Amino acid sequence: MPPAMLLQQPRSLVSPVFRDRKFAFVLAGVAVLQIGLFSLNLPGWQCPFLQVTGIPCPGCGLTRAMVLLLKGDLRASLRFHAFAPIFLLAFVALILSILLPRAVVQSTFSKVELLERRTGFTVIILVGLILYWLARLVFLQSTFVQLIRG
Repeated sequence: MPPAMLLQQPRSLVSPVFRDRKFAFVLAGVAVLQIGLFSLNLPGWQCPFLQVTGIPCPGCGLTRAMVLLLKGDLRASLRFHAFAPIFLLAFVALILSILLPRAVVQSTFSKVELLERRTGFTVIILVGLILYWLARLVFLQSTFVQLIRG
């Protein structure tokens, strides 16, 4: 990789998702449907990564964790997935990006994009998610798989 590429500002990963209302609407709809199905004890989408490999993916447990968090049970939620509060915050931001006037969304996410470029918080969260997943697989494998499979 050329040194000049290392000095470039990182691209925004979050802001484009929230600015595209159609994509945000579809993403929010899928999330609401999955959480709703699980809340009603109906079958939702199974993790394709887990189905194919037998290994839980980095997001395995998030649906249960989100439902528990929405019910106010933070401790149980964190037992299923420590990143549930971050995903809930992102979900709320996604819903707001759909419901708020376009001018407010553009202004707000311009600031978020600037913050993201300056701090790299999205990359930090994604790296943290991967490290958390690897730690669960390496140090708590049987507990992790049992927790996910129910």
